[in-house]
Amino acid sequence: MNSPGIWVTSGPGLPCGARKLGDSVLGPAARGTVWLDVCILGQHLPQMYREKELRDLDAKGCARLGLCPDCLGFGDTSTVTLGAGEALLAARGIDELKRPCPGCGGTGRPALRITVTRDGSGVQGDIRPLPHAYVPPLDGTDPELVALFGGTGDMCLGCGMPPAGSGPRGEALHP
Repeated sequence: MNSPGIWVTSGPGLPCGARKLGDSVLGPAARGTVWLDVCILGQHLPQMYREKELRDLDAKGCARLGLCPDCLGFGDTSTVTLGAGEALLAARGIDELKRPCPGCGGTGRPALRITVTRDGSGVQGDIRPLPHAYVPPLDGTDPELVALFGGTGDMCLGCGMPPAGSGPRGEALHP
């Protein structure tokens, strides 16, 4: 890894920004794997990935993946690296970040804003997509993206919505 950031894929094939965690955060990583703090739509979760699944990420590469160039898709601009015994700190939500990125509000994606409200009745979350340029999952010329995302359909990597997706008030998301 020669670049300042890392990206990996999550559940539905969306790229996510990540940072390496200390090897003993949740126990030793198996040979050929590494523990990562992965930002999945503003929720930081410790995850184990094979080293071959880690991709270099710099600010220029963020546009094709729908990730924030300011924080490299990580959402948190603090430079604190978690070490052994700090696994619970790795599992945190957008409202618990030390320094949320001003470019994406902590989501890791400039096209999304997430708010979390915690009170005596529980936890409420809200995901709000913002109007942005459509980020296609494939352009047919990038073999790395074709291999990773295959036939995910016509889903914007910036927000996860289809090209004709609309915002909460019916506004076009991809003008």
